[in-house]
Amino acid sequence: MKSDVATIQLSQPRKVSYAEYALLAVVLLVATKFCTLPAVLTGIAGSKAVWVVFILLGIEMLSLFFATKTAKCGGLAALPLKAGIRIPLLLFFAFFFALKLTAFAREISTYYALSLFENAPVLPIMILLLTACALLAKKGYMGVGRVTEVFVWLFAFVFLFVVIFTRTEGDLFNALSIFNPDVKGMGQGIGKGMAWFGDSVAISFLDLSGEERFSPHAQGVPIPKKRRNAKRKILFAAVTCSFLLVVLFFAVFISSYGEAAKMTDYAFIKLSTFKANTDELGSADWPVIILWAIISSLYLALLFLSGKECITGIVPSLDQKKKNMIPFFLLGGAAVVISTLLLDEEGDYESFMTRFLNVITFLSVAGSIAVGIYSLIKAKGEKDEKAQ
Repeated sequence: MKSDVATIQLSQPRKVSYAEYALLAVVLLVATKFCTLPAVLTGIAGSKAVWVVFILLGIEMLSLFFATKTAKCGGLAALPLKAGIRIPLLLFFAFFFALKLTAFAREISTYYALSLFENAPVLPIMILLLTACALLAKKGYMGVGRVTEVFVWLFAFVFLFVVIFTRTEGDLFNALSIFNPDVKGMGQGIGKGMAWFGDSVAISFLDLSGEERFSPHAQGVPIPKKRRNAKRKILFAAVTCSFLLVVLFFAVFISSYGEAAKMTDYAFIKLSTFKANTDELGSADWPVIILWAIISSLYLALLFLSGKECITGIVPSLDQKKKNMIPFFLLGGAAVVISTLLLDEEGDYESFMTRFLNVITFLSVAGSIAVGIYSLIKAKGEKDEKAQ
């Protein structure tokens, strides 16, 4: 009997666990917030960038909630929607993930090219980065989740390292300006900064169906309610910590740089220098760079996977083993072409983010919330049917 159960379990791929889901949610929430976004938002909204981020993260939390409801129904691609709704919806989300992949692969590659490889050409680095992330994505959500679990201790170590050893030159007057009642620039900041948010839409394509109620170690055996509640608390703690980390980072950044914040790109590097021991010990930038490189690679892999779910939802034959790299090739190729055509000149990137991708992101978040509401109603209806 045990061997029969084991055979059934081995024949079915394990779904993403709640722990992996929580870590993937954290990656999506923090990956894009520490590089170019701080300078862009402070240039638009000044010290009110902290409140802009607070509001945008609130929208992100709302999107995450509804995306999770969709994931618990098996993911957006598995929902029983009419073809006239399903195909255009998947096409739009595939377009959204391709644009996100383009924007942030370009942002990451530009940093590598200018800061790490001394003015190396951006495009070859971008192609290598996309190739590496596509190969990671080939392992599926479970593979990316496992990698995240492996590195979670590195995340914790580097975070504590930075908090303990890095110095900040925060000015109290800069910090007080955050609480100034003048809201000038906040509306514009929310509108233009949206392109760096909306990543929780990717959670809509996870399959969390059954994970909350049944144990993966004993098929069909319900997980005790106390343990299910513990999982929810872990997720809540992880998401809350991510929220606070981003908001506090912006507060420290603005209090440290004041008016110069809008001219300070790669904020996470600028803040990572040792306290009084700088001369003797150097700077803390390399641990932070390594951590950010890992998180950003996981983030790009998640974009690849979400885009693939859209493409295979439209063309199921591309999900076969011999063809399962084709969606990644299409997404990566689109990212390279769009980057070459639209992001090649100085200033193109910020214009692309604040005039185009921000609008697409708003629409994607709205679409994800609408699908989440549908999933919530569907789940409630199924629960009522079972009760009868």
